[in-house]
Amino acid sequence: MNQTERKNIRSGLWTSNQENPFWIQVQENQVFWLGMNKRGQNISLGEKWCRIGHGRIKGSNLYLTWTDIPVGHNQMDGFIVIEIIDETTMRVSWNLGDFRKSVWKWVTDKKHFKDFQGS
Repeated sequence: MNQTERKNIRSGLWTSNQENPFWIQVQENQVFWLGMNKRGQNISLGEKWCRIGHGRIKGSNLYLTWTDIPVGHNQMDGFIVIEIIDETTMRVSWNLGDFRKSVWKWVTDKKHFKDFQGS
């Protein structure tokens, strides 16, 4: 791939290998992003952390700045670089935050909050 080629990813719901949901909207090379903790036995969807971000796709990487919003308990922010493997798989390669080296998989074009009720 030469420097001017850009890998693409799909818009929609993605999940990390920790099963946390991330909604991603791609518009050309811009990415808008909402992520939150998954529902657990004693925790609601987004109760621990709820993050928004904006970034750009450059080559085979997504460079994204993010911040927690005051829906969840955490109040962090940071920068993350995500390697685009293909249009439905990404891997965190570098981050300021707590994302580790997680792998994210595309799930579907749409999934609404109400669809997580039984999760």
